[in-house]
Amino acid sequence: MKNIFLFFFLPVCSIVNAQVNLKVELAPQFAGPYNGRLYVYTLKDTSGQFNERTMAEEPAFSLPVKNWQAGQTINFKSGATPSHIAIDSLGKGVYKLIAILDTNTNERANSAPGNLYSRAEGLLQISTSGRGEGLVTLSNVFQERQFRETPLAKEIRFQSGLLSEFRKKPIFIKAAIVFPASYVADSARRYPVVFIIPGWGGTHHHGAISGNQQLYGMDLGKDKIYIYLNPETQTPWGLHAFVDSRVNGPWGKALVSEFIPYLEQHFNVTRNPRQRFLMGQSSGGYGAVWLALNYPASFGGCWATSPDPLDFSSFTGVDLYKDKNYYTNTQGEERGINRVNGVFQQTLRKARLAELFAGDGGQQQSFEAAFGLPGRDGRPKDLFDPRTGRIDQQVVKEWQPYDLALLVKTQWPRIKKEGVGKITIYAGGRDNYLLNESVLAFEQKAKAAGADIRVVILADANHFQVRTRELSTTIQQEIDNLIGQ
Repeated sequence: MKNIFLFFFLPVCSIVNAQVNLKVELAPQFAGPYNGRLYVYTLKDTSGQFNERTMAEEPAFSLPVKNWQAGQTINFKSGATPSHIAIDSLGKGVYKLIAILDTNTNERANSAPGNLYSRAEGLLQISTSGRGEGLVTLSNVFQERQFRETPLAKEIRFQSGLLSEFRKKPIFIKAAIVFPASYVADSARRYPVVFIIPGWGGTHHHGAISGNQQLYGMDLGKDKIYIYLNPETQTPWGLHAFVDSRVNGPWGKALVSEFIPYLEQHFNVTRNPRQRFLMGQSSGGYGAVWLALNYPASFGGCWATSPDPLDFSSFTGVDLYKDKNYYTNTQGEERGINRVNGVFQQTLRKARLAELFAGDGGQQQSFEAAFGLPGRDGRPKDLFDPRTGRIDQQVVKEWQPYDLALLVKTQWPRIKKEGVGKITIYAGGRDNYLLNESVLAFEQKAKAAGADIRVVILADANHFQVRTRELSTTIQQEIDNLIGQ
């Protein structure tokens, strides 16, 4: 974790002047010893709720933990790493507290299996003199989520030899397989198959939820088998999107050369690659287009919505090839991110610092792991200096194989010859992360290369409004037309 960078930006008072002390204890059932990083989150509005937004916006603090055992209390004093302000800068009032101990180094997110958390909220009361003390207890542990099977939705856990060899430990491709109602009665029929790669926070568990099934149109058109993939499993660096990565491992190759043959052997899925199709949303949208272009003979079509940057000349508003600083433009103005109704809700600088505080697995690090090379420590190299925002042009060069606009520009004749299927890309004209600009830049290079790739901009849609039931109806009709050919 790189919380050390926060000290370049945030004031930290000396321990001598410590006035506020937050204490965290282990419930009796947790004997330890535990290693990891301990986080305490505060909430000034005691009538409010802890959620992703408030945990990011309100002051929080963290400390490394080593060999923590029952009976020992961790004290958060002035030496704690702050997310926003030093602990002794908290103002007068009453704060609610929760704590999380991140011990899982294999998967991102505070809620990863094995991490401890406080079910009951603690309280911190700070007086007018600035003094206060609070206590919160780690009382529960996050369990591995159980897949809720239905008669037509089952879980697949497939151990990949390629990924296991790369990571030197067992690595599994996890997915939900969703069958059409006719599957049980027609045991001889082989069905077309649609692979779905969800976006940030999406896992295969969502494939069994009826609302998601309807959103992706699983009940529409001709009968098909759907494989709802988990792009977050067993990677500490963030969503891998089934891209062959020099940091995460060969997820794309494992999907095509191992997982698909497994499906063909154990389920009634088609053996015809022209009857295999890809869908993806956001980061999963990038992954779907990446697979379609890098394994063109393996899929008959691809439909991506709101994909992550396809053209690195517009990477969330930054031209990686020309700009020198990721945080500021040529006029020295802070760049924004998360545009809502035309107004940026945050700067790229603050977004990155928030991710650094939260530890491994944030959005920026997921890009660095998917596109970049590992450093000497095995961690993905930083695209830019987290302190200053200065872009490392050597890292940009190392990313170029994953710039899909450059891939199409230089390799389209080969991709076409290998039999690439139909590729359609949808983006919202008001995308919150400026991804529509990257899609349009990609479209220009694709047209110049003579590539048969269709781009559709939905002018009034933001990042989350592109994929709708109506759009899925259109996509299913296009898939059915290809099935019928």
